Amino acid sequence: MSDDVLSQFVKFSNQTSGQDKICRVLQYSSQLVWWYLERRGFSTDYIEQLKQLQSSLSLARKYFSLGKSVEHMRGAAVAIHINDPILRYSITLSRISSALQFLCDNVYLFSRLGLIKLDQGNLVSISSKLWLYADLLNIIRVCYEIRHEIIEQIDRQESNLKHSQHSFYSTCRCVMARRPDLMMDLVKNVSDVWLPVHASGLTKLSPGAVGLFGTVSSVIGAATIWQKSGKL
Repeated sequence: MSDDVLSQFVKFSNQTSGQDKICRVLQYSSQLVWWYLERRGFSTDYIEQLKQLQSSLSLARKYFSLGKSVEHMRGAAVAIHINDPILRYSITLSRISSALQFLCDNVYLFSRLGLIKLDQGNLVSISSKLWLYADLLNIIRVCYEIRHEIIEQIDRQESNLKHSQHSFYSTCRCVMARRPDLMMDLVKNVSDVWLPVHASGLTKLSPGAVGLFGTVSSVIGAATIWQKSGKL
């Protein structure tokens, strides 16, 4: 491992967000692994250890969420001044939803520690719905940004959406090449949105599907923070 990569890993792992992403990747990948091993008839003892690891990582991430509600509310206060109304409302409301979600997670943690007595199931339900709202708003925001990039690309090519399919697909490929961050953000949010949909009981996914969607969104999220840590 080169010194540059090692230095970047130190920066990444020293951030609370980086530590949270590492735990998140391990949490959902362990769920995917135990689901696969369970289907293959592996030892129940080993499967139970993986389930316990998943549960412990999930609880550990509650500690990382302490104070995040303040961070997201500050982000909402900044986003409210964005000129574009779609971006202003989608980002602001997403930040507020995330702030309330993390606040619920903090209260849930205090309840688990026995500091307060509340209905933990109700807290998880409210947190899941707020998580879902935030993800849906994020999808709206990234789709709007992709649309804006496509329109700009068409203007550059002095074309329009009424031209042949080849022209439109060529435009989309140019946008994907120029803004891979938007494409990855879309994949991350579309993968992530299934987790609160499942957690809030709107649909029932297998543990394998939850593990797969969670792993995909977590890896992309970790990669994003990794790239940012390289610029610090």
